[in-house]
Amino acid sequence: MRKKLIRGYILIAFVLIIYITAVTPFPKTAVFGIALGFSLPAFLAQIYTLHAVMKNQALIKDRLYDFPVIRVSVLYLAAQLCASLLLMGFADKLPVFAVVIIEMVILAAAVMGLYAIGSARTEAVRQDVQLKREMTKMKEMQAQVNLLISQCREGQVRDMLGKLSEEIRYSSPLSGEASEEIEEEIAVLLTEIEAAALDEDVENVAQLYDRMTGLLRERDRICKDSKWQQF
Repeated sequence: MRKKLIRGYILIAFVLIIYITAVTPFPKTAVFGIALGFSLPAFLAQIYTLHAVMKNQALIKDRLYDFPVIRVSVLYLAAQLCASLLLMGFADKLPVFAVVIIEMVILAAAVMGLYAIGSARTEAVRQDVQLKREMTKMKEMQAQVNLLISQCREGQVRDMLGKLSEEIRYSSPLSGEASEEIEEEIAVLLTEIEAAALDEDVENVAQLYDRMTGLLRERDRICKDSKWQQF
């Protein structure tokens, strides 16, 4: 990460040197000072974006979240530098207030763009975290059943637990508010199955298995209805 940060600084410095070289021949007028002054935030935005991306690199696996932020930041720099050069070139034909307005419009557009992209990125990360959390319950239940299989010796019980593991595996992976109540019932029933399995009570396990499959199918129906209600 440190090497990427250094490369980013070098690239920004390289662009800054080229820009300074390009603006040096222009007359040092008020327009020159305004255009140069508004170019400073554009370079600072690149440094901020660079640090933000590097900071979140270890936290976010999907790098697509960062591309819109980088794109807006780079477009802002390119637009600002091109505009400043044009304004400096036509400094004798443009009133100062017009230059200020043009620069303010570019700055405002960049701020709004970065804010909008940042908000969308934050929401995408929040939904990603929530999705992972919603998928945890069923995975934990399947892991609990698989552990129970390894602890049981009775063949029929192991077979039923294996089928139950598959039922859970192919159930809707997402949990939500609508399925919370039935998932609590499933968790309690799973505890009963665990006790019966460890006691090698085949008949009781079979009865509990039938109840569990019924609850899992009902949960799938609830999750499906909840999904459709969101649209």
